[in-house]
Amino acid sequence: TMGKQQNNFKQAMAELLNGRNADPAQEDVTEQPLTAAVEEERPLPPVERPQSLQVEIPAWTGRGGSVIAEEMTVEGKVYTDSPLQIRGRIKGSVAGRGSLLISGGVEGDVQCGELQLQGAKVLGNVQSSGAVRIDTQAVVSGDLAAGELELAGKIKGNLQVEGTAVLGSSAVLIGDLRAHRLSIAEGAVLQGSVEVTGGLQD
Repeated sequence: TMGKQQNNFKQAMAELLNGRNADPAQEDVTEQPLTAAVEEERPLPPVERPQSLQVEIPAWTGRGGSVIAEEMTVEGKVYTDSPLQIRGRIKGSVAGRGSLLISGGVEGDVQCGELQLQGAKVLGNVQSSGAVRIDTQAVVSGDLAAGELELAGKIKGNLQVEGTAVLGSSAVLIGDLRAHRLSIAEGAVLQGSVEVTGGLQD
């Protein structure tokens, strides 16, 4: 039995390393190509801006990385520095320095580089060192800190933006806003105090 266990172990290792059976006699199964390619991320439509202030917030540039699929639920902390797409649901915090695209749901705090929300629901505080783009169907319930912000969806929480905050015509903000520069399109709803610091000298 010891020799048989060693042969089984060798075969299992060969399968792991080579991706196929080590025994040529057992290689009668033809390999099928994977047909389900990962769906390309769709760029958000531009937020409607007043003509007086044209500001371009960069689109999400994350390529490759990992995907948490629609049917997946992850419970616990998630950490990655590579680009990550969350199409499923996470019950826990998400942290990293890479790009993050959320089209599913997160129940926990989010910390990342650039961030794009497409129809996402986030229950927790969000901290982004880069640009944040939130589409019309996305909802954030928690405070948000970002380098730049383009908002077309809804936020219930306070905003702190180092650069420019652009609120599109469908944007809803219930909370205080502090930004270096601010652009608000007609139709946007803002309930809270506003502080724009662009004219202040250090």
